[in-house]
Amino acid sequence: MLNHFKRLFPLLLLIFIDSFGYFVVIPVLLEIFFKTHYGILPENTSITMRDFLTGFTICLSTFTALIAAPFVGNFSDKYGRKKILLICLMGVICGFVLPIIGILKKNVFLILLGRAIGGVGSSSQPVAQAAVADLCKDDEKALFLSFIALMMTLPIMLGPLAGGYLSDRHLISWFNATTPYYLAVIISTISYFVIFFFFKETMSIKTHAKIFSVQDVVFGLKKAIKTYHIGALLLIFFCLELGWSQYYQTISLFLMQQFHYSVQKISLYITLMGTFMSLGLIFLYPVLIKYFPVKKIMRASILFVLLGLLFCALLPAYQLFFVWCIAIFTGTAYVSLLTLISNQAPQNHQGWIMGYASTILFVAWLMTGFNGGLLISVYPTLPLWIAVGALGLSFLALFFDAA
Repeated sequence: MLNHFKRLFPLLLLIFIDSFGYFVVIPVLLEIFFKTHYGILPENTSITMRDFLTGFTICLSTFTALIAAPFVGNFSDKYGRKKILLICLMGVICGFVLPIIGILKKNVFLILLGRAIGGVGSSSQPVAQAAVADLCKDDEKALFLSFIALMMTLPIMLGPLAGGYLSDRHLISWFNATTPYYLAVIISTISYFVIFFFFKETMSIKTHAKIFSVQDVVFGLKKAIKTYHIGALLLIFFCLELGWSQYYQTISLFLMQQFHYSVQKISLYITLMGTFMSLGLIFLYPVLIKYFPVKKIMRASILFVLLGLLFCALLPAYQLFFVWCIAIFTGTAYVSLLTLISNQAPQNHQGWIMGYASTILFVAWLMTGFNGGLLISVYPTLPLWIAVGALGLSFLALFFDAA
């Protein structure tokens, strides 16, 4: 296990950077689109347009990542994990450099272009997951996938915090909206060299499958489901991510509007969610896989997430009493589902299958990225009930899983 950890450590760093890049710039976008002294937008730009641009820019990377993920995963099966990871990292670095130029030149297009290219670069996540599957089997695979999930979770806490403080010129005079991007460029460049010099290729067999076309991607999912019997698992995975993303991306606005939480209090609440999920992945999941099959862990986790969301919807004033249940067991369910999906596919198709899993995740997050305000305006707890419904569907789909 120690040897595998040494080989996979560069991947963990890469996943952290991918997720960190997504979260660190959210406070920056609020800064540059809403504060007129940056001159990014004309002073007479309406609040509605500023809201739209902020949401669009945040979701843009998710959109490009969901399109790129199946292609990137397939390329890694054909050409090897290391080459594709390095190309993706070049995209990530470019995705941070272009917004710096855009902010300095007051060019919105460069900011958007950087976000789009960065999203393509962040589609390296399924490649990292496939590399874990190359090296690890059974419980060890589940454990290392939990490490990857942890690296995706930590930026939920650290990213917005870093972005907020590093762009605050009242803290240090030379801090501004470009500072978080410079930090991201530095750590992305370090990650590139770590992958280049220390990561050894994990694929022993490369597929000779043709390069995907858009048509192949669309119809390839149907083929993958039929060939590897992963339809029920993918449905469970999609519903889990739909429910979790609906809750995560709406809860800040819900707490602000319904219970008058301050920005600082909301930040602490989000940090608390990330802390619970991280603790579950670090301490609870390694214990669970020692004593229970991965499938049983997945089923129990889905049930606990469903119950946690249900109580939050029924008793919205008591979110703090149930958020631990949602956060911890969303993490354990996510890792267990990825492990089960990976176990159904051969080594030379791991990138392909993990690419589809990532696309499904990105679709879920994109679907829930814009709807929070609209749903709350219809009925305050409607987003919570939609999250409950998604987990209810996920729980029902368990009865169709014969994998």
